[in-house]
Amino acid sequence: AIMERLLIVMRRMFDFIIIDSGQSLGDISFKILEMSDTVLLISALSLPCLSTTNKLLKIFSDFGFPKKENIKIIINRYLKKSDISVKDTKISLEKKIFWTIPNDYQTTVTATNRGKALAQFAPREEITRNFQKLASELCPESEKQEKKGWSFL
Repeated sequence: AIMERLLIVMRRMFDFIIIDSGQSLGDISFKILEMSDTVLLISALSLPCLSTTNKLLKIFSDFGFPKKENIKIIINRYLKKSDISVKDTKISLEKKIFWTIPNDYQTTVTATNRGKALAQFAPREEITRNFQKLASELCPESEKQEKKGWSFL
């Protein structure tokens, strides 16, 4: 009940609310999922990750929320020469892959360790441009904001 009230207040105040609900599912996570307009389900091209993603999609389906069309699959640490392809993943999950984020561990961990956003630390790196494109895809207005000097990372 508290989470629901908090999210209702936040919706009035903000255009976007991003919640990293972690890896566990509980009452709070289910309330967040139930109230979400879009759910970005992050996975990787490994059998354990894809198995967990498949289980989550089944749980979501069983509960009836979030709606299938509101779930977007994002592949993190994407490598073009992975043993498992995006095409195979799409078939396995029976769901289109919405986005892939390239694997650039060195840049991201260095930015994190220095306490800097990727846009500040490595503005020209592929991973930074990828996140900027993702923000533009999720919110077409973000491109305009970016040109005003706003940063999404």
